[in-house]
Amino acid sequence: MADSSKFLADIQRIKKHVRAENGGNYDGRKVCEQIASLFVNSNRNMADLARSVSDYWLNSYIFASGDLKNEPSQENLDRIVLFQNFLDGFEDEDYSLFSDGDWENLRDFCNDEAENLDLDTLQNLMSIILNNGAL
Repeated sequence: MADSSKFLADIQRIKKHVRAENGGNYDGRKVCEQIASLFVNSNRNMADLARSVSDYWLNSYIFASGDLKNEPSQENLDRIVLFQNFLDGFEDEDYSLFSDGDWENLRDFCNDEAENLDLDTLQNLMSIILNNGAL
Protein backbone atom coordinates (compact mmCIF):
# COMPACT_ATOMS: atom_id res chain seq x y z
CA MET A 1 0.00 0.00 0.00
CA ALA A 2 1.89 3.02 -1.23
CA ASP A 3 -0.73 5.62 -0.39
CA SER A 4 -2.03 6.27 3.10
CA SER A 5 -5.07 8.06 1.66
CA LYS A 6 -6.53 4.70 0.58
CA PHE A 7 -5.88 3.28 4.04
CA LEU A 8 -7.63 6.29 5.60
CA ALA A 9 -10.56 5.97 3.18
CA ASP A 10 -10.93 2.31 4.16
CA ILE A 11 -10.94 3.34 7.83
CA GLN A 12 -13.71 5.87 7.16
CA ARG A 13 -15.73 3.13 5.47
CA ILE A 14 -15.25 0.93 8.53
CA LYS A 15 -16.51 3.71 10.80
CA LYS A 16 -19.55 4.32 8.59
CA HIS A 17 -20.34 0.61 8.33
CA VAL A 18 -20.08 -0.01 12.09
CA ARG A 19 -22.27 2.99 12.82
CA ALA A 20 -24.88 1.75 10.32
CA GLU A 21 -24.72 -1.78 11.79
CA ASN A 22 -25.42 -0.42 15.26
CA GLY A 23 -28.42 1.73 14.41
CA GLY A 24 -26.39 4.95 14.21
CA ASN A 25 -24.45 4.29 17.42
CA TYR A 26 -20.66 4.39 17.25
CA ASP A 27 -18.71 1.45 18.73
CA GLY A 28 -15.07 2.50 19.04
CA ARG A 29 -13.85 -0.91 20.17
CA LYS A 30 -15.40 -2.66 17.18
CA VAL A 31 -14.10 0.01 14.79
CA CYS A 32 -10.56 -0.31 16.13
CA GLU A 33 -10.62 -4.10 16.00
CA GLN A 34 -11.69 -3.86 12.34
CA ILE A 35 -8.96 -1.27 11.66
CA ALA A 36 -6.42 -3.68 13.15
CA SER A 37 -7.76 -6.44 10.90
CA LEU A 38 -7.56 -4.12 7.88
CA PHE A 39 -3.95 -3.33 8.82
CA VAL A 40 -3.04 -7.02 8.91
CA ASN A 41 -4.84 -7.76 5.63
CA SER A 42 -3.17 -4.78 3.96
CA ASN A 43 0.25 -6.15 4.92
CA ARG A 44 -0.02 -9.86 4.18
CA ASN A 45 3.48 -9.83 2.72
CA MET A 46 4.88 -8.95 6.15
CA ALA A 47 4.18 -12.36 7.73
CA ASP A 48 3.36 -11.95 11.41
CA LEU A 49 5.01 -8.54 11.67
CA ALA A 50 1.77 -6.75 10.75
CA ARG A 51 -0.18 -8.75 13.33
CA SER A 52 2.37 -7.89 16.02
CA VAL A 53 2.18 -4.19 15.15
CA SER A 54 -1.63 -4.13 15.03
CA ASP A 55 -1.86 -6.01 18.35
CA TYR A 56 0.60 -3.55 19.85
CA TRP A 57 -1.49 -0.59 18.61
CA LEU A 58 -4.69 -2.10 19.99
CA ASN A 59 -3.26 -3.04 23.39
CA SER A 60 -1.01 -0.02 23.98
CA TYR A 61 -3.17 2.76 22.62
CA ILE A 62 -6.76 1.67 22.07
CA PHE A 63 -7.62 -0.71 24.90
CA ALA A 64 -5.57 1.45 27.31
CA SER A 65 -7.62 4.52 26.37
CA GLY A 66 -9.83 6.17 28.93
CA ASP A 67 -12.39 6.80 26.18
CA LEU A 68 -12.53 3.48 24.33
CA LYS A 69 -16.04 4.06 23.04
CA ASN A 70 -14.78 7.03 20.97
CA GLU A 71 -11.56 5.53 19.66
CA PRO A 72 -9.62 5.90 17.52
CA SER A 73 -8.71 9.39 18.60
CA GLN A 74 -7.06 11.53 15.94
CA GLU A 75 -3.67 10.81 17.50
CA ASN A 76 -4.28 7.05 17.49
CA LEU A 77 -5.55 7.22 13.93
CA ASP A 78 -2.40 9.13 12.96
CA ARG A 79 -0.34 6.50 14.79
CA ILE A 80 -1.82 3.52 12.88
CA VAL A 81 -1.26 5.38 9.60
CA LEU A 82 2.32 6.00 10.68
CA PHE A 83 2.73 2.30 11.46
CA GLN A 84 1.44 1.63 7.94
CA ASN A 85 3.95 4.09 6.48
CA PHE A 86 6.69 2.37 8.47
CA LEU A 87 5.78 -1.03 7.01
CA ASP A 88 5.61 0.60 3.58
CA GLY A 89 9.24 1.62 4.15
CA PHE A 90 8.83 5.39 4.02
CA GLU A 91 12.21 6.57 5.28
CA ASP A 92 11.56 10.32 5.02
CA GLU A 93 8.36 10.20 7.08
CA ASP A 94 8.03 12.34 10.21
CA TYR A 95 7.94 9.66 12.89
CA SER A 96 7.99 12.08 15.83
CA LEU A 97 4.65 10.71 17.07
CA PHE A 98 6.39 7.43 17.94
CA SER A 99 7.74 7.08 21.46
CA ASP A 100 11.00 5.38 22.37
CA GLY A 101 8.87 2.42 23.45
CA ASP A 102 7.22 2.28 20.02
CA TRP A 103 10.63 2.14 18.34
CA GLU A 104 11.89 -0.52 20.74
CA ASN A 105 8.82 -2.64 20.07
CA LEU A 106 9.11 -2.19 16.29
CA ARG A 107 12.77 -3.21 16.53
CA ASP A 108 11.85 -6.30 18.56
CA PHE A 109 9.01 -7.22 16.18
CA CYS A 110 11.35 -6.93 13.19
CA ASN A 111 13.98 -9.04 14.94
CA ASP A 112 11.38 -11.67 15.78
CA GLU A 113 10.19 -11.85 12.16
CA ALA A 114 13.57 -11.37 10.48
CA GLU A 115 13.72 -14.86 9.01
CA ASN A 116 10.22 -14.47 7.50
CA LEU A 117 10.88 -11.16 5.73
CA ASP A 118 12.73 -10.68 2.49
CA LEU A 119 16.17 -9.19 2.99
CA ASP A 120 15.48 -5.86 1.25
CA THR A 121 12.37 -5.25 3.35
CA LEU A 122 14.16 -6.16 6.57
CA GLN A 123 17.11 -3.91 5.73
CA ASN A 124 14.80 -1.01 4.90
CA LEU A 125 12.81 -1.37 8.14
CA MET A 126 15.96 -1.69 10.24
CA SER A 127 17.41 1.37 8.51
CA ILE A 128 14.33 3.39 9.50
CA ILE A 129 14.63 2.09 13.06
CA LEU A 130 18.34 2.96 13.15
CA ASN A 131 17.69 6.46 11.80
CA ASN A 132 15.25 6.99 14.65
CA GLY A 133 17.68 5.88 17.33
CA ALA A 134 16.26 2.52 18.35
CA LEU A 135 19.28 0.33 17.57
